[in-house]
Amino acid sequence: MTLKILQRIGITTRRHEASVSSSIRRMVAGWLVIGMFSVVAHAQEDTGSDVELRTAIKDAISRGTAYLRRNQLSDGSWPIEYSRISEAKAGMTAIAVLAQINSDVPVKSKTLQNGLNYLRKLRIADLGPHSQVYEASLVIMALCAAEQYDRDMGAIRLWARLLQESQTTEGDASGLWSYVFRPGGGDRSNGQFAVLALRDAANVGVDIDQSVWRRTRDHWEEQQNPDGGWGYVPGRDPRGNPSRGSMTAAGLSTLAITSRMIADDADTDAEGRVDPCHLHHPPPALLKGRHYLGHRFSVRRNPDLNHWHYYYLYGLERAGRLTGVRFFGEHDWYRAGARELLKAQRPDGSWFVAGSYEADSVLATSYALLFLSKGLSRVVVNKLDYESTENRESPEGEWNRHHLDIPNLVDHIDSLPGWPPRLNSQVLELHKLNASTAVLDMNQAPVLYISGRDTPAFSDEQVEWLRRYVDEGGFIFGQANCVDGTFDAGFRELVRRMFPNGEAQLSRLGADHPLFRSEYLLQEASLEVYGVDFGCRTPIVYSPVDHACYWHKWMRRPPPSRSTDLNQRIERSMRLGVNVIAYATGREPPEKLNDVMQAKDAIKQAERGLLEVAQIQHEGGWNTAPRAAGNLLEAISQETGIGVSLKPRSVPVTYEALKPFPMAFMHGRYGFRLRETEQNALRDYLNRGTLLIADACCGSERFDRSFRALMKQLFPDNPLQPVPADHEMFSEKVGFDTHVVKRRRLLPARESASLRVQVESGPPVIEGIQIDGQYVVIYSKYDLSCALENQASLACDGYEKEDALNLAINLVLYGLYLQDFTIQPGEQR
Repeated sequence: MTLKILQRIGITTRRHEASVSSSIRRMVAGWLVIGMFSVVAHAQEDTGSDVELRTAIKDAISRGTAYLRRNQLSDGSWPIEYSRISEAKAGMTAIAVLAQINSDVPVKSKTLQNGLNYLRKLRIADLGPHSQVYEASLVIMALCAAEQYDRDMGAIRLWARLLQESQTTEGDASGLWSYVFRPGGGDRSNGQFAVLALRDAANVGVDIDQSVWRRTRDHWEEQQNPDGGWGYVPGRDPRGNPSRGSMTAAGLSTLAITSRMIADDADTDAEGRVDPCHLHHPPPALLKGRHYLGHRFSVRRNPDLNHWHYYYLYGLERAGRLTGVRFFGEHDWYRAGARELLKAQRPDGSWFVAGSYEADSVLATSYALLFLSKGLSRVVVNKLDYESTENRESPEGEWNRHHLDIPNLVDHIDSLPGWPPRLNSQVLELHKLNASTAVLDMNQAPVLYISGRDTPAFSDEQVEWLRRYVDEGGFIFGQANCVDGTFDAGFRELVRRMFPNGEAQLSRLGADHPLFRSEYLLQEASLEVYGVDFGCRTPIVYSPVDHACYWHKWMRRPPPSRSTDLNQRIERSMRLGVNVIAYATGREPPEKLNDVMQAKDAIKQAERGLLEVAQIQHEGGWNTAPRAAGNLLEAISQETGIGVSLKPRSVPVTYEALKPFPMAFMHGRYGFRLRETEQNALRDYLNRGTLLIADACCGSERFDRSFRALMKQLFPDNPLQPVPADHEMFSEKVGFDTHVVKRRRLLPARESASLRVQVESGPPVIEGIQIDGQYVVIYSKYDLSCALENQASLACDGYEKEDALNLAINLVLYGLYLQDFTIQPGEQR
């Protein structure tokens, strides 16, 4: 049927001979993730879009894990090819297991269970005499990643105890580990692996003495080289111990870990209240280390060292992810590193560096997989740095008073059931944005976090970026950090600037708002939370009370010395933060690199084309989803070549206004009524054989009641009837096979239950009115429009994004076919 439409308007190509190509599905899926149809995509360092890069990475991971699977030995271990590390079989097996778990190979698979069983049988004597710390650290990390604690906690505790007891406590090496299980001496490579292992052990419930973390932090902070990097051995003499890229990456990740593991409650009173005006700034060594990597950045080699390339990349991934940065200097570390690894992968799926320790392909492949898989963590929140400039970074600025607030909040969410694995946050530097890609950069995460004590300064252009980010599906979370500052007034003024016509404003959220039960059931009366109700949802949420100072103190395993009152206050504030993120993302934050399309050229607003549609004005929220119809038409135009005006014409309900249009859209969120003259005009319009496509935004019951009443007034003897599930408008003859679609349904609220959504699969629930056997009204009581512009919230009854688009495309193409759409190319209305 699509072919017939195209033939009628003089557009026929080979790719449309059967049906609309499946490429539209892939193309629009990326659009819907960020709700972005009308901005220019990022210029990539190499050719190809982020979506294409992600596809290539997923393929590389699949081939890499297949290589490891093929090379496993019968006893569950992995072989060692390079003689100089031949004693480290346990460590080789552990890193191969760890790489596959992080690459989403099922832990229950035969390969991983055999590998884990090999690790479970290990004794101290089975470790290499010169690699005990490395191997024990990797075994801990592999067992923790498997999450089979009922079997493995005893082994995790044993290896963690040996690591704690073997930390060096005196001299320049204090805070490090050597190769063996005894204190004394050490190097920073052993040190970083021990810290990674103890962090994982602590997160699953092993008690790690605070002195271990403090000694480690003190070593790395006090022995940083003047250039900002770190060398391999203790000391800070750059002549005898020059900085290396791998060791600097190790220093950054180690400081990021220890800063979260050390409890400092000096700013807390006897009742557990934290001073919200107390500054919690990041260690200065972190900034210096980032500068070092930014100035010497490379993904082709280990900076200032000619070997251990993949070891360095694994460290670079940790440094970038744990410190929450997308860029080192001007370099996007993950995209650059991923492209380099894709080029280096061998046909058999492995990685390999001849003439080095990484000549062992199992080791090199494991390092590469860890970079690719863990670096692909979903970025849930962008924390906005609105103070740094091109000439001056401001890690101690107002935007970052509690530097662990968002990292801890996202880390906590990452530990909760029902969320996707590997969640992360990043810092977004406002000064690095430019007009052509600003909104796209903001859309790297579904939530933009803005905090501070004083008024945040934004130019008019930057305010426009924020408004476009919200319009295109983004969510802003504002947080005042200190009660005596001016941030509250400044944030309220920012909202007024974003909505200068007064179409939206901050208002205190009521108890019925779904935010208060999006994850936990919260008592609205005890929480002062404001929001901007705009479109299909509340895209801006603001707290004038500082909860971030409590997020900053959150720990997966708080120390026994911490007061119960403080733990309770932290938990209360964390629950609010979790609820905000759950409401903003629907617990489904988009996957990394699934959010940027390659643009052939700047996408320009089309001139009036072959097809124009009307959007009917009414008092029930007629423009609730203002970009829904335009996004839909853009998707149809991109795939079929049908010329369209990308901006529907909003029209009053008069016959003269509606007459020029072959099709009209109507949606809303509230109740409404049309006057008798408007009812007559709409009836006359539909009696011509034109088509009205309508839906209730977010399944609004008020709009649904009003729309049904209107249809009964227009056609009292011809009520809305379900469209048969086998109707051709749901078939590939029109566009997509939509006989089975996914629909989100908000489960009934119970007084003690948090908000829960059920995803159901089944036929579309579409109703219609026919005149002379032809549908003139097609209506969905479940949401289409909000999904079409990525504004559907967790509490939104409606179709899943991709199915909503596929279904809407079918409805439009079906309507065109019925109307004998014969306008020739170039003809103007």
